[in-house]
Amino acid sequence: MSLPLFLLLTTLAYSGFTALCLSMEKHQMDLHGTARAGAARMRWWRGLGWILLILALLVASQAEGWARGPVIWLGAMTAAGLSLALGVLPYRPRWLTGLGWTLAGLTTLAALHAWLA
Repeated sequence: MSLPLFLLLTTLAYSGFTALCLSMEKHQMDLHGTARAGAARMRWWRGLGWILLILALLVASQAEGWARGPVIWLGAMTAAGLSLALGVLPYRPRWLTGLGWTLAGLTTLAALHAWLA
């Protein structure tokens, strides 16, 4: 397994967990107070979060096979979840959205670079 692959999986998982956090009313209240998102927007965030996590699983399985791919995927999800739950949410909750979008953009650029190379 290569380090760029693990970083790609971790950023995909982090972006997925960020979207799932934004689909929860508690985190919407932490970020926006009483002006939280509507039900349709929260369903959109939830769907996007699950799509990103499934995409990370498919990338891991494509790169490493179905024997090792899910194990590496779980490791990337653990790293992303711990950094989100112990690093960003308790201390800098306002960074959640910006950091999630930044990592999603970097993931897209890295995937495009790997595809073109």
